[in-house]
Amino acid sequence: MELVRVAHKFLVYYCITRGRVQSRNSWWKYGQDLYDYFGYLEAGGIDWRSSLATTQHSVIAAYRDWSFENGLTSKTINGRLRTIIQFYQFAYRKKWISSVPFDIESVIVNKPKGFLAHTDRSGNTAASPNVMLKERFTHLQILTEDEVKRLMSHKTFVSQHLIYRMAVQTGMRKEELMTFPSSYITDPKSHRGRAVVRVRLKPGDMRTKGSRERDIDIPMGLYERLWQYKIHERNQLLLANESPERYELFINRFGRPYSIKGSILNKELKEITCRKDISLHDLRHTYATFKLYGLRSNPNYRGEPLVYIQDRLGHSSINTTRIYLHYIERLESDLMTEYDEDIDRICMEAQVAA
Repeated sequence: MELVRVAHKFLVYYCITRGRVQSRNSWWKYGQDLYDYFGYLEAGGIDWRSSLATTQHSVIAAYRDWSFENGLTSKTINGRLRTIIQFYQFAYRKKWISSVPFDIESVIVNKPKGFLAHTDRSGNTAASPNVMLKERFTHLQILTEDEVKRLMSHKTFVSQHLIYRMAVQTGMRKEELMTFPSSYITDPKSHRGRAVVRVRLKPGDMRTKGSRERDIDIPMGLYERLWQYKIHERNQLLLANESPERYELFINRFGRPYSIKGSILNKELKEITCRKDISLHDLRHTYATFKLYGLRSNPNYRGEPLVYIQDRLGHSSINTTRIYLHYIERLESDLMTEYDEDIDRICMEAQVAA
């Protein structure tokens, strides 16, 4: 398919000129959304400026139904539709089209009660394009206590084991783990007396979502293990492969950094946990759920647990973090009360057994 210049102009405006979309992963997604849509139009011989694809369907509604028939979920389809709708609104403002191929209607929504909820006069309604699908609530995948124990005690290649442990104990995203700098781990003697070591993730040093800074807390037991890995196993891997010093902390068997788009970590994670629905990102959800439960159960913690989790995960809105409250209620009987201490103990027992 040749370059669609109107789509290209929109992407330049939406991703670069506005300055609000900083994540390059989001840039890629918006480009893929439009690539798929214009590919559908080209295959059907439909002009994107047409209001109707058939006598009964708008061009966007026809694409929506075609996507659904091809097995895409409502959430995936709606994500693509939002990009397409933004494109048409941009085209309308540019006067490339005389009208947009959708209408706006009021829908009932469930709004979480926030700090300024009493000032909201909109009620439980919101404006939405009429081509959007109704989405079902999708459950996050959370590991159970037994699954976390199985993962932490499984004999895995040392770098992969520490990546899993880092995800489970800090809630870092995959691209953050893959690009986490070796220089961030220093001699733990300088942190004696602390339960955790606070580390600032800087976009100039590594990949972060939206190129935003944020702080993570690394439990001391994990931090000490990362230091030992850095000066021993990691160094041996570099020497054995005659590799130059790597910027990234975690390296594979060949002395090279892990690929952000690689599948080996997810593949082995599924095998260890015996769950086909689990990915590395779900360890982030597991961290958030267990940690939130532990903080709420700790009478000595004086802060707001939900705000702490929001800050550690880097959520821009507290409403995104609230979803974990639902999982605490569902999994409360199975949660580890002393999360970090339990993981440290499991890993120590596994090392002794080895």
